[in-house]
Amino acid sequence: MKRFFKTGFVLTGALFLLSCSSEVIQAQRGGIIPTQAELQREDVADYMTYLRLKKEAGPLDQDYILLSYRVIQDMLQSDLFQNKPERVKIALRDVLNYHPTAQIRPAIIHEAVEHELMNSEALWVTDGSVVYDYVLDVELSEVPVNDEQAEGKALSVLLVLSDVYGQQVGEWFGFLKREKGSNAWF
Repeated sequence: MKRFFKTGFVLTGALFLLSCSSEVIQAQRGGIIPTQAELQREDVADYMTYLRLKKEAGPLDQDYILLSYRVIQDMLQSDLFQNKPERVKIALRDVLNYHPTAQIRPAIIHEAVEHELMNSEALWVTDGSVVYDYVLDVELSEVPVNDEQAEGKALSVLLVLSDVYGQQVGEWFGFLKREKGSNAWF
């Protein structure tokens, strides 16, 4: 008799578990219970760390290089460089990364920016051994964006141009947003 109850109890438990496994209980309706991705995003203050934790492609050197090229083209449209009889001499001082957790290499971005400046007809990049007219700093960072089609943070590049006395004479800014749920930047 004991054996009959044990077998019946085991069979009843197995049938109960089997019937439960076919049902999907969805308790995350309407944002009442946050999803795992939402919990992870709240725990990580830095967007680049969040991307790395999700094992998705974060910003690469190419993303910052592409964005830098766009901002350089805006800069070259300035009156400072247009209609000059000869090329303006500029010293590229530094590429500053205000994103210490982003896995990018500022030296590679520095080289790419230098080549893009040299390929323009308006500028001549010097190494400081020749007298120059302006000094350029490139600042890489991220900025918050308010766009429902994009992630909450965007990559940004700021070009700061100063004269030889250290007075700022111009600045140009651009950003790339990341499409929600995608690896694409726009």
